[in-house]
Amino acid sequence: MRHTRIVATLGPATSSAEAVDALVARGVDIFRLNFSHGTRESHAALLAEVRRASKDAGRFVPVLQDLPGPKIRVGLMREPAYLAPGASLRLEHGAFEGDATRVSVAFAGLFDAARPGDRLLLDDGRIELSVRDTSAGAIVATIVTGGILTGKKGINVPGITLPPSSLTERDIESLRYGLSIGVDMVAVSFVQTAEDVHAARRVLVEEGRPDVPIIAKIERPQALAAIDGILAAANGLMVARGDLGLEMPLERVPSVQKDLVRHARREGVPVIVATQVFDSMRTAPRPTRAEVSDAANAVEDGADAIMLSDETAAGAFPIAAVQILDAVIREAESAPRQEGAAPVLNDPIFSRHGRALCEAAVTLARGGQADAIVAITRGGKTARLLSAFRPSAPVLAATPSETTAARLSLLWGVTPFMCGPEWNGEAWQEDDPAGAIASVGRALVDRGLLAPDAVVVVVRVSADLGDARGNFLHLQRIGAP
Repeated sequence: MRHTRIVATLGPATSSAEAVDALVARGVDIFRLNFSHGTRESHAALLAEVRRASKDAGRFVPVLQDLPGPKIRVGLMREPAYLAPGASLRLEHGAFEGDATRVSVAFAGLFDAARPGDRLLLDDGRIELSVRDTSAGAIVATIVTGGILTGKKGINVPGITLPPSSLTERDIESLRYGLSIGVDMVAVSFVQTAEDVHAARRVLVEEGRPDVPIIAKIERPQALAAIDGILAAANGLMVARGDLGLEMPLERVPSVQKDLVRHARREGVPVIVATQVFDSMRTAPRPTRAEVSDAANAVEDGADAIMLSDETAAGAFPIAAVQILDAVIREAESAPRQEGAAPVLNDPIFSRHGRALCEAAVTLARGGQADAIVAITRGGKTARLLSAFRPSAPVLAATPSETTAARLSLLWGVTPFMCGPEWNGEAWQEDDPAGAIASVGRALVDRGLLAPDAVVVVVRVSADLGDARGNFLHLQRIGAP
């Protein structure tokens, strides 16, 4: 089984039932809905397709809602406009159709923060402006690097301090809607401090879904100084290299990516590497050699997941992009690596005896040449611990909770599967070790995750050391009494 997860973004290129079915069949582990684009109706329809396709495939494939965040964009344009180097461009607060001399910007904070001499990067850095003058609600800039500008393109402001909160009113409205249609996890854009994560969590509490996992997107350099607090508050990180590469010197991005992955791994927090993974596949049937090497390096660094964005949302070859990424990951994972390096795991939820049991499970699986480690878990802590030790054997996490399954879907080497009355017709028997192991074993075989005679290590961790049934570690063959 592949250890590194694949996140695929749905969009116009993958909105059909056939496309979603094909993506599930090719091994997508998580689907992303980008709320910067599309409509509420289109997102709800895509989520329904994912639910149908994953049910048909006998897999739990969760949906990640990605909030827009305080992304600054130009407004609509009358038509694509050529911005000539050396010419002037006026940016005004408002909502009107722009042209080559004047464009609208809805984000008022830009006009309060910008100063003469500041750089503004439009359309992912393809166009560069230098601020010449500012006034109430307006900026006059000189075009340094020209190009064709179309409507709704992003504006990056490297070095400019923007308002501290990354959760906008639009984000809150989008989040409430996403929760109402049943998204499984949420990504908060442009996180700068732990408070941004806490603000999103308060909305989850208000909506009655406090345990929905929150992924903190690292897109601004300010987040790096607060990364310890962000890791403690969030359920995962996303290294969003697109905006990050515009907000800091481009040459720093690779080292920052490695540092973030390393830091998150030490704390047992899953981390996604995102943006322009196979960017050339928006129009070409194969990625470049450099892109393949980039994806392989992310695997080698220990990223839990790699995300495809435009490649699957709007690209010409979305199914091929997933298929090739799957092959690249498998090849990269086949290289020899060190197993079982002890993570720090400062999180107090990880008990000493729980850590010891999981470390023993990894050792037992290696020595006993087990086909898999089966974790019986309600809240997901056992599977998270096992993933942190990076075992060679895949981790199959049996849980009766969809919320837990969604949280575990991001973890390196972990395949969650629902094991409860609504999924396999049997009661959840975690208070009966023998019954639980037998029930889970049948479910694994029925869904094709393990062969009938597979050898597995089964582990369960409980905080109650006085309950003999709560903590156990077994090495046995599936189907054996």
